Amino acid sequence: MKRFTQGSTMLILLATCFLSCKPTKEEATPIPEYVVNVTLVTQENAPALQSYAHGVNGTDWLLFAGRTNRINDDGGLHDLNANYSNTSFLPLSYNEDIFVYNVDTDVVSALSFNEMVSEISSFTPATGSTDSTAIVALLPKVVAALKANGTVFRSTNPLVMQENDYMYLAGGYGTPLDQTDNGNAYQTFNQVARINVPSMIKVINSDLGSLTLTDWQNLVAFGSNDKLVSTGGEMFKIGNTFYLAGGHNFGSTAPAASQGQQYVDAVYPFTMSVSTTNPFALDITVSAPITDVSTTIGTPAADATSKFRRRDGPIVPALYMDASNKLTEGLAFYGGVFQPDSVVTLNIKNKEGNDSTVSYLRAWNTAIYVTPSLTTNYTIDSDYNQKNFNVYACADFELYDAVSGTVSTFLMGGIGDGTYQGPQTLSPFTNSLTQVRYDLSTGKSTPKVIDQNIFGSSSFYGAETEFIFNSKQAISFMSVNGDATEVINADATFQEGKGFDLGFIYGGIEAFENTPGTFGRGKSAASSKIWKVTVTKNTVNN
Repeated sequence: MKRFTQGSTMLILLATCFLSCKPTKEEATPIPEYVVNVTLVTQENAPALQSYAHGVNGTDWLLFAGRTNRINDDGGLHDLNANYSNTSFLPLSYNEDIFVYNVDTDVVSALSFNEMVSEISSFTPATGSTDSTAIVALLPKVVAALKANGTVFRSTNPLVMQENDYMYLAGGYGTPLDQTDNGNAYQTFNQVARINVPSMIKVINSDLGSLTLTDWQNLVAFGSNDKLVSTGGEMFKIGNTFYLAGGHNFGSTAPAASQGQQYVDAVYPFTMSVSTTNPFALDITVSAPITDVSTTIGTPAADATSKFRRRDGPIVPALYMDASNKLTEGLAFYGGVFQPDSVVTLNIKNKEGNDSTVSYLRAWNTAIYVTPSLTTNYTIDSDYNQKNFNVYACADFELYDAVSGTVSTFLMGGIGDGTYQGPQTLSPFTNSLTQVRYDLSTGKSTPKVIDQNIFGSSSFYGAETEFIFNSKQAISFMSVNGDATEVINADATFQEGKGFDLGFIYGGIEAFENTPGTFGRGKSAASSKIWKVTVTKNTVNN
């Protein structure tokens, strides 16, 4: 997930007012309402990417990994009826390039991973420049670290977040760089990476001469941990602790599809730091998982019972109240796939005249609230029902409204149009916009579909997209206990009746029909589209 700290603002006074000054039910309470509009950005040069990694430095976006289109729209939805390695995820669809795209100027630069390594290998600092001797001595170590961890830049659907200048990645799915065509090599990775975004952008823009010794020392660092094997989950940071949330593991030996998959079934807290002996290595410590199953997590038995058995769904930053009625950070699962197989009796008769049954997979419509700082570190909200809307990973943003005492999550497009899944199918793709409003006083969430076609299109967007904040806007984020969160301070950010260009929806899957079933012409593809997201605050009486 995205995480940016610029413009972060404490909201202790507003939170206190909400707790002590809330009007009585007899009073008419003016409640802010937030209208979301989406506008297609005119651009020609953004790469077509889905399930990718991204970092942001101003108006420059660092983009790599994921899948793309090379031949006949071979990105898009993987083939639901094929092997989950080299026939379902075509080798040609893997993105081999690292891009720098400027959303303001529509200018793109790109290097393949091998080209990037080659440029660094052949770079020589100007004679007599500051620290030139030390840089020359360091460059072979940079190259060695990159070569040993190249799959970070070529995996699909890794877990990603950013804090200040650094982006962090974990997991992802794919093959070693030299085994793309080997179906037996497909795996879910245990890799973890820290990348300095401004410095990596300079590398891709072939501006190596501007990097200082410190820049080179901080460019990349890598580690691994077998408890952090995940694709299709999310990663967060609260305080000094990272959290790997959800996702699944296709296995580390193959054929992956024949092995079946195992879900993470948990949220894993972990810490990482750069090694004191090697600036390109990470020391990683994983703590006890937050989960509803025993230590058998990651097994078929756990998959059959855990309500954390979720991947590729909206997992979002959240705020909660502690026992002292003070705000605390956490995260929330809204939707996700898949529940364990279920045998369902259809309301029809087969040709023999008997009731017909079929085994099929269902999305999750309950919510999970994860509260690491509280005694009860998770709550499953079984009363919550998302009604199969926007249950798949899609662009999202969150905002805290002090007047209503709520945190709203906006889910934009993706998969889940309100109909339930049937045999061998996904719930249809959707362009709907769903607002999930969490009430801090009751601890309950309420979903509402507020637009059936936010993209205004006969094609479908949103699945595996990312929401990227507009760096040119003064966005205030909530701060809790001195820690900047990913939740927008709505009161400090939006003005009544005035549209605010909050950010962009970029990339993802473009589905040309609502149940494409696969990739290819007329079915689905990786998207290069960018949509501007504008939020307008209005006030209505409750």
